[in-house]
Amino acid sequence: AVMISRILFVTDFAAVTRKAEDYALAIARAMGANVTMLHVVEPIEGADDELLQKFLSDLAEKASVNAGKVATRCREANVNADVRVEIGRRWEVIVDTAATEEYDLIVLGSHLIRDGKKVYIGSTTHKVFFAARTPLLLVPNG
Repeated sequence: AVMISRILFVTDFAAVTRKAEDYALAIARAMGANVTMLHVVEPIEGADDELLQKFLSDLAEKASVNAGKVATRCREANVNADVRVEIGRRWEVIVDTAATEEYDLIVLGSHLIRDGKKVYIGSTTHKVFFAARTPLLLVPNG
């Protein structure tokens, strides 16, 4: 039997991730799992400028406030949750966190990009899909 006790829920606070949040919370409630809400602030390559570092720090602080709101919704849903804000390449932080901390499931909202008859998933989702060794639930927008 599959046991899910630790869920890594990834969010960028966009509307698409609210639907993924609902799935993460529903699975956590059903399985009695703990949820870690992870938001990753992407650094700007080659940025050593003090003003730019302050900008990244401010983004991380704003993300912490938003993450607190998600944590409140988790508590209201009777789900044990913690919140993390990291700075790094999104897909790498997600994959590395899931692997090194032995999460049972990654829940990720997916941005769908339509180009005529072709449909693509967002670049972070694409990279996590191919790099992760942890089971992954992709929740499409729309």
